[in-house]
Amino acid sequence: MYAGVEGSKKQYGDAIARSFGLPAQQQLITRSLKTAQIAINRLSIGRGQLGMSARIPVEDSFVLAMYLTDLEYHELWSGKRPLYRQGYRKDSIRIVNLTGAFSALVTAPHEALTFYIPRQSLNEIADEAGTKRVGHITFTPGIIDPAVVHLSRILLLAFARPQEVNTLFLDHVTLALCSHLITRYGDRAPALRRTKGGLSMQQRTRAEAYMAANFADDIALSEVASHCGLTRAHFARAFKVSTGSSAHQWLLAYRVSRAEALLLSSEEPIGHIAIATGFADQSHLTRVFSRKKGVSPAAWRRRHRA
Repeated sequence: MYAGVEGSKKQYGDAIARSFGLPAQQQLITRSLKTAQIAINRLSIGRGQLGMSARIPVEDSFVLAMYLTDLEYHELWSGKRPLYRQGYRKDSIRIVNLTGAFSALVTAPHEALTFYIPRQSLNEIADEAGTKRVGHITFTPGIIDPAVVHLSRILLLAFARPQEVNTLFLDHVTLALCSHLITRYGDRAPALRRTKGGLSMQQRTRAEAYMAANFADDIALSEVASHCGLTRAHFARAFKVSTGSSAHQWLLAYRVSRAEALLLSSEEPIGHIAIATGFADQSHLTRVFSRKKGVSPAAWRRRHRA
């Protein structure tokens, strides 16, 4: 279930770490899937890893990377050509299928959480759910996905307290993550179909990424709409059609998820957490949190940290 730092020997699902020449990193591995397991690695890329990495061995597995720190510029190469040249904000993601011969040009130290997901694992999860198997994962590199952020925050707590990690917990989190990838980004999944009158996938991704990146600020509807190339009225209608909720309600839900992470991971007073997550004050957070979770932030914190 959990593997700590064990020198430089090869570990399951650590192809990314080995391509950077890193010793064994902190790692979590599922144990319940019948075919292939999912591995989560927390990587710390230092100055010794700057430059072009070794090529990652080719295999039919997906690797999702969520950046834990800002990275101003990065290059991902496929074969002899650069595939992505861009920077990544903290909490942004990138997904690649290792069927290509990938290497990376590392320009600065950074940290990331990587998810090694063999296709067999995705197939097994899709089969159990009765959904179509995924051919490709289609997404925009550098987006911030609130669901991935939330699940990653939970896993970071597991890395901090590995002795408390159990199979049920790890299965629950990885199943939620993979199900989200299948339904949100899988090329054969219903979530990729455009809803009549709604946003395109690219527009929805841009809108959610912008709100997630600025969740603690007083965001105007016109700002989000402009990132989608739409008027306020058109955007408001289309967002509701695509997501089932208003942009305001989506943002409140995201703020609550960030508040949950802080309630679990810090000793900060609830009033401070309220301001840090974009609420006006503690009473505002308490009203919204209680409405969505059925319990106050203080009671939720006591229950989940007991």
